[in-house]
Amino acid sequence: MSSSQLDHATGHGRNCQFMNELNNDDASTDSPDPGLEIAITGDGMNKTVMLEQDEYLIGRAVEAQIQLTSPSVSRRHARIFRHGGSWFIEDLGSRHGTEIGGVAIDSNRPVSLEAGERVVVRPYLIRVKGDAQERSTIFSNDDSGTIQPDSLAAVPDSELELLASQRLGLLMDSAASIQQTEDVSAMAEAVIGSLLAGTEFGRAFLLEPVSGGFEEISIIGEQTRLGSTDGSESDPISRTLLSAASRGRVVRLMDEPDIQAAVSIVGAGVKEALCVPVKVGEVIQAYLYLDASSVSGSDSSDAAAFCSAIGRLCGLAFANLQRLDLQSAQARLVQELEAAHMVQKRMSPPETGSMCGIKWQLDVVPGTIVSGDLVCACQDSSGRPMVFLGDVTGKGAAAGLLMSALQARVVAESERDGDLSEMIRRSNNAIMRVTDAGEFITLWTVIFDLEDNKAHCVDSGHGYCVIVRVDGTIERVEIDGGPPIGVEDDYPYMDESVEFNPGDRMVIFTDGLAEQQGPDGNMFEFERVFKALEGSSDEQEDVKRLYAALEVFAGGRSWQDDVTIMSVTHDM
Repeated sequence: MSSSQLDHATGHGRNCQFMNELNNDDASTDSPDPGLEIAITGDGMNKTVMLEQDEYLIGRAVEAQIQLTSPSVSRRHARIFRHGGSWFIEDLGSRHGTEIGGVAIDSNRPVSLEAGERVVVRPYLIRVKGDAQERSTIFSNDDSGTIQPDSLAAVPDSELELLASQRLGLLMDSAASIQQTEDVSAMAEAVIGSLLAGTEFGRAFLLEPVSGGFEEISIIGEQTRLGSTDGSESDPISRTLLSAASRGRVVRLMDEPDIQAAVSIVGAGVKEALCVPVKVGEVIQAYLYLDASSVSGSDSSDAAAFCSAIGRLCGLAFANLQRLDLQSAQARLVQELEAAHMVQKRMSPPETGSMCGIKWQLDVVPGTIVSGDLVCACQDSSGRPMVFLGDVTGKGAAAGLLMSALQARVVAESERDGDLSEMIRRSNNAIMRVTDAGEFITLWTVIFDLEDNKAHCVDSGHGYCVIVRVDGTIERVEIDGGPPIGVEDDYPYMDESVEFNPGDRMVIFTDGLAEQQGPDGNMFEFERVFKALEGSSDEQEDVKRLYAALEVFAGGRSWQDDVTIMSVTHDM
């Protein structure tokens, strides 16, 4: 269920007033739904963006909220969206693809986004910022005006190809230990340990810029050789060196005795420093930074080559860990969906069925993100056929548990005496006792009184229902019932009756149908529902036509939400 489902509940009278009050209450809570802060760099762009809407299009299109103008970016390249309090990214079938951690994600298959994630839309890097990254930070020194040109130089490729046998053996041992690490902290420790074991540098860091520039730097890992420095803040990090390495080259800074102007590092006793960019694919992920208080850090000609090789191993380890994280996140998502689908299948009526003068056709197609649709057919205490269909917030097993709790409660209440509105009121009160803030269920409930040719309905913030008359006329059913279940305690729900004559069909569906987006970003909505049902002859054809129309409209995109459609015929 998306936020627009709640917006739908505001479309008329009582629900509008209620939802305005709910929104005002939400604004004053201590834990609002957080936005997502991202940093975008590449192709001349360097900016930070706070995402607060529920969806952002990425691409060259004029309507893209995140506009990336490079020709290698597709017009509608990808989208970042929020659902159920979590953030996701989905490649929209772009020409050159979207990568996370050096791994191309499948088109039209949303992937969760976590703090620290790095998304590549070539030639851009989108880094997800957030509080989940518990690392210390330091501030680099702006030494651009004090470093002499002769002191800063890229290490020649010929020198990087040198590697003495002693360091070659250490490099082979390091490769094994680095690739066997299971998380970034352990990998950083192995990398830095190898660097200090293979060189005479006094300090070694694995660094990551906090933003697009180098003013503030996140320390992934660090180690200082005993006795080489006091480790105080007077030992600075050279912003000039980091900036030079950001061009993709190994860069070395060496002090000359007559250069007294380079006070930012020389004044702190630093005589030599080396910076190695760590790449995942073509994107710089981090930097290895080493320095020494004497001219012994690169004690032989192959020290730079050794550090460069360790940097490549570090990049491979980063890519491997990110690939494993991506696979793990996707596996968790699949497990959550499968658990919810299992609950859903067990509690749903058969796809084709009949009961007490009605017959129906039902189909539920699971989505790629959310699984929380519920549907049931039963009888009330008077033996009249009753159907309810709804949509639960959230995803996975939690949504499945809430779905089963409501379904069991409504069935139990249907066996007690009382009208439909009272039944829903009691069910709502029961659910209120087991839900947290932000958990709710939209629900359409109908009791068919076939002797009087009436359908008694309560719309609990759902709203997706049409009637196909026996003469082919199609009508949208709009009633003022109340807010979603689980939102307001003891709410006085109202039921309304509509004509339902022999041969008429009531088609109820979830927002997975109405709010599915096409390639242009527009939603399916009621107009297309009406068009798909024109000329349909029975309940089976109703369901087939709607799914076929949705397939064409989606243009190959996966369905994020479950799509549940039920067509019920007056068969007396």
